[in-house]
Amino acid sequence: MQKTKLLLTVLALALCFGPVTAAAQGGGKIQVSGTVTAAEDKQPLIGVNVIAGATTGVSTLIDGTYTISVPAGTRLLFQYIGYKDVEFVVPGGSPAVRYDVAMENDSQALEDVVVIAYGVRKKGTVAGSVATIKAENIENTPTAAFDQALQGQVPGLSVMAVSGEPSESTIMKIRGVNSINSGTAPLYILDGVAISSADFNTVNPADIESLSVLKDASSTSIYGARAANGVIVITTKRGRMADHPTINYRMQLGFSQINQQNWNIMNTEERIRYEKEIGQTAGKNYDLLSKTDINWLDAVYNNAALLQNYELSVSGATEKTNYYVSGGYYNQEGTAIGSGFERYSIRANVEQRAAKWLKIGTNTALNYQEIQRADDGVMTLVTPISAAQFMMPYWNPYRKDGSVASIEDGSWKGQGQNPLEWTANNPLTFKKYKIFSSLFAEATIIEGLTVRSQFGIDYSHTTGFGVSYPEYSPNLNDGTAQRSSTDGLNLQITNTINYALKLNDKHSFNFLLGHEGINYHYEDFSLIAKGQTNNKLTNISNATRVTSWNDTTDDDYGYLSFFARAEYNYDNRYMVELAARTDASSRFGKDNRWGRFWSVGFMWNMRNERFMDNVGHWLTNAQIQFSTGTSGNSAIPNYEHLALIGGGANYAGNAGVAPIQQSTDGLKWEKPWTTNLGLHFGFWNRLEVDLELYNKKTTDMLMEVPQSYSDNGYGFRWDNVGGMVNRGVELTLSGTLIAHKDFLWTANATVSYTKNKITELYNGVREYELANTSKKLVVGHDVGEFYINRFAGVNPANGDALWYTKDGALTTELRDEDKVMIGKSMYAPWEGGFGTSLSWKGLSLTAQFSWVADRWMINNDRYFNESNGRFASNNQSRRLLERWKKPGDVTDIPRHGVYTEFDSRLLEDASFLRLKNLMLSYSLPKNLLQKTRVLNGVRIYAQAQNLFTFTKFSGLDPESPSNIYIAQYPAARQFTFGLDLTF
Repeated sequence: MQKTKLLLTVLALALCFGPVTAAAQGGGKIQVSGTVTAAEDKQPLIGVNVIAGATTGVSTLIDGTYTISVPAGTRLLFQYIGYKDVEFVVPGGSPAVRYDVAMENDSQALEDVVVIAYGVRKKGTVAGSVATIKAENIENTPTAAFDQALQGQVPGLSVMAVSGEPSESTIMKIRGVNSINSGTAPLYILDGVAISSADFNTVNPADIESLSVLKDASSTSIYGARAANGVIVITTKRGRMADHPTINYRMQLGFSQINQQNWNIMNTEERIRYEKEIGQTAGKNYDLLSKTDINWLDAVYNNAALLQNYELSVSGATEKTNYYVSGGYYNQEGTAIGSGFERYSIRANVEQRAAKWLKIGTNTALNYQEIQRADDGVMTLVTPISAAQFMMPYWNPYRKDGSVASIEDGSWKGQGQNPLEWTANNPLTFKKYKIFSSLFAEATIIEGLTVRSQFGIDYSHTTGFGVSYPEYSPNLNDGTAQRSSTDGLNLQITNTINYALKLNDKHSFNFLLGHEGINYHYEDFSLIAKGQTNNKLTNISNATRVTSWNDTTDDDYGYLSFFARAEYNYDNRYMVELAARTDASSRFGKDNRWGRFWSVGFMWNMRNERFMDNVGHWLTNAQIQFSTGTSGNSAIPNYEHLALIGGGANYAGNAGVAPIQQSTDGLKWEKPWTTNLGLHFGFWNRLEVDLELYNKKTTDMLMEVPQSYSDNGYGFRWDNVGGMVNRGVELTLSGTLIAHKDFLWTANATVSYTKNKITELYNGVREYELANTSKKLVVGHDVGEFYINRFAGVNPANGDALWYTKDGALTTELRDEDKVMIGKSMYAPWEGGFGTSLSWKGLSLTAQFSWVADRWMINNDRYFNESNGRFASNNQSRRLLERWKKPGDVTDIPRHGVYTEFDSRLLEDASFLRLKNLMLSYSLPKNLLQKTRVLNGVRIYAQAQNLFTFTKFSGLDPESPSNIYIAQYPAARQFTFGLDLTF
């Protein structure tokens, strides 16, 4: 029976690789045979690929043996997933040669690989600026999307949360802001296909293998038009060769609460005192009101919002098939009432060797989400996040039995509506369906020549449904139903030809030619209908009238691209990389449709020079990188170069069309030019120091240029007018402090500094005020610098507010002409992070901090709750109790009735230091698990996310990408307990 199995195995290999031994004796061939084992335990390795050229090869049998016949001088390559490659040159002079191989486990294989544009490279052989984040830094973070785990991890990468709402994505920027009106977000590539940041929460963090941040021209210019703001390349997991499939199960349970507790709103005792001081007492029974004292922060935010996450994956590989299949369920309640996020996800990554020269595969993910969002970013009396500041502390939102107080039965004693009841009677939910799939075929035509073709599809369908129940008294028996539907379809095809050549063991060449095409289609509609009279009949079809509608039938764009790259490596000492790309975008007219971009990169590995041998015991790495080149930016609305007419015009009651946009056919590509210098050093195999300096100059900047409404009534036009420069430095330190037997202590730190300056605006204009933003664009200044009146304090004699004039004199009059540039920006020049990890046997403790310095933001909430009389009927900040009351009082709050204005008193330092993640874990010993014959790994852990935040900012959360903070949904502090099982 055993002989039969062996015979069948040999026959199968013969069918795959052709004759193995039958023709060995003819044609001057030499028979090479031997056994392949694992170096660490001497066990035979089954299915090792023994490759001779592009079309000849065999695999080892069940006892690890192999036999192959090849001419003398042939280079045999032994390859096995998870082990280091072995090369052997067949010698002449004998008809048969025995060569036994002990392959070394390459536990660092994945860590030593850097994912770049259209390929991978070994770490230390890349001329461009590339930072890599591995799976373990992402997958353990209990968040809906991977982006929230990146803060402080990569120098030069800014990650700012838009909101604490669970489904919201962050805003990322690489090396500062590079444009005024055009796009500033990086290009995101998932398994070779571009995705939107809005879809981050559709990617299960546990499915990510690695993430590369490409920052300079050498690493990004081959992406051309889409790489003006850097590139983030996301690679999902693949199976690994093993004796049996690997099964991983993960469970995470936890709860969330709001992160920061800067809450200065008056309690009942303070509010009553304030009302008596300002004379707002008419009709108030303070004996009764004083019995109720509600902290509306606790009423609006859940202090124990449940988080659940369950993941299961199966992966493995054979000599022909590589697979990774996973499924996950994620459910997170929002800390603010009326918000939550639920996700079901499935992924299948499969690669199949269809022939000895052909590999095919797919990366496919399916995703379904249900999202409930809380209104934030606006000040109203009914949406809970803003109403928490306005509601009086003596208004109880609950009945005595704990249920929500209602306006229906009079249990709500406050003015207007109970925000908690309003939210329950006006819900808004979304459902999102996502399909992301790529299919590829990769053929090895001859040795070193690989042709790859990939087709990707990215489809999203989102529906929204909102209701205002008619039986809720404030809705006056007039219900509302609103529905929306959006569809986005992105198709991408990429074809590449790659040729790798090595000469004399010292000269390595790699050439890449490629073609890419992208076609994006978007459509949507929305409808609001009123007139429903029954809570159970609140659909569109039960309405009596439609009050608003909107639809977009086609919103399309396309790219067509051709690119090339050439790389040369001399003896792992000198490396040169050249890249070029040309793109055509539908967003520009025919005369400027094509853009051309290029880059040059050079890397000198000094450590491999002979003159460095005598310092090798302490200097373990020494590399210098230099690169320069261009990329492009076309991130403007579609069809902007066309003269358009549109419907909707009303001609005496008849529908008509009218011009809606003038032609700007001269629009062309915005062009950033980046130069980068990198220094990378390693000491004693313990300390790594990476220092990079860069200069990024943007010309032909795409900008919305204001124009007179008398010019056809448009108000603005797009044009290539501006210029901008970003200069900066980035430093990364990582080291092993102690490595002794079972104890390991490591630490890391990153810091980056960016200086932004506008160099040119439109039509010779040197400054341009941005309305309602407290900002002004001025040549020679930062693009995010504030332009504002300077508050000078309070006159102690009479309590008047004082301001500085433009010239620095004191005045009691607030005038626009006294606004000045104050040297404070909404963009932080300083950012970074630091962390440490300690492990002893199976016990591990890790901590990671992130920080932002010298970032400023207007706290718009204070305009309302420190109004000093303008909004006195709403609850106010307790700071107003410290206002000026009598001559001689020294305070920064004027007398009652002198209202708070938009001046520098609202501008606050939004710098912060945050303990982003703290984790304690324990992995059971391997020898104990072996006794179970089932489990290969067990890990239990507890972690806290956003545990502490240190800041001077007076709002609930200093983290925001905006220049103005208003009714923001704050970030959540999370406590999670997890269990990981490996079978």
